[in-house]
Amino acid sequence: MTNQVIYDRGYRKYDGPKSGPKGARRAVYNDGVRRVLGLGRKARMKIFPWSLITIAVIAAAVFIGIHWAIGNIDESLRQGIPTYGGLFDFYSAISLLFIVLAGPLLLIPDRNSGALSVYFSRPLTVDGYLGSKVGAFATVVGAIYIVPQLLLHLGLGLISDDGFLRYMGDNIDVLWKVPVTTAAFVGLHGAIVFILSTAIGRTGIAAAVFFGITTAGSGIAAGVSTLSFPGADWVSLLAVDQHPRIIRDFLFEDTVEYPAEAAGFEVWASVVFILVLVAIAAWFVRSRYRKLA
Repeated sequence: MTNQVIYDRGYRKYDGPKSGPKGARRAVYNDGVRRVLGLGRKARMKIFPWSLITIAVIAAAVFIGIHWAIGNIDESLRQGIPTYGGLFDFYSAISLLFIVLAGPLLLIPDRNSGALSVYFSRPLTVDGYLGSKVGAFATVVGAIYIVPQLLLHLGLGLISDDGFLRYMGDNIDVLWKVPVTTAAFVGLHGAIVFILSTAIGRTGIAAAVFFGITTAGSGIAAGVSTLSFPGADWVSLLAVDQHPRIIRDFLFEDTVEYPAEAAGFEVWASVVFILVLVAIAAWFVRSRYRKLA
């Protein structure tokens, strides 16, 4: 029989401050932001997200430079140089690439690693956990839209012939139109990716399905809606990626006609579609995680 030895590892009871549920939610939120940005992870995990963010910021500087080089903002607009509304298409493409990575990473690894049992031990609830994940997603993805638009707004004010303060005053509506449009994009894409990341257990598969729905799926639905059969008009609503753009065009008074508009649907149909999709996503994800808790 071997001699048994007890080692004193110096473990002590935690006697520091107890942050409670609020601190637990904050920790999950911080971890979500760090995870999608690759912070605290290998260098290769940082390259993709930070490259996209850098491209978004550089693009704002480039468009400011183009407006400045032309010499007059009104003239540059007549030449088709995009500003706030038009740039949402560019930032949407960047955000889609970002969400393909970020969305599944927020939810799937925690389930696969068995970390949910630790999270839901106490004091964190299912609602607190999911709320923190949604907050992390909205913060980072929303910033991809809002930060470059804010830089563009300030830059155009600095080069405006009317002066900075006059330009800010004349275009003060941008300060609510950009966030509202951003909320439409983030709400739609967030609802889709959270549903998929809850239903699918592999990050790569969830990312591929999300990308297919928002790109090829929308194109197929738009094409089918032009066919002549009963109910074809309603298929146009399944071109999901058009709905934030319809809201964008309504706010910024652009004239691009999307399939749902060609089928006779007003902007409010797109608003209702996004709100219903977000409600379905909230119900589905919450129900699934309550069973896992």
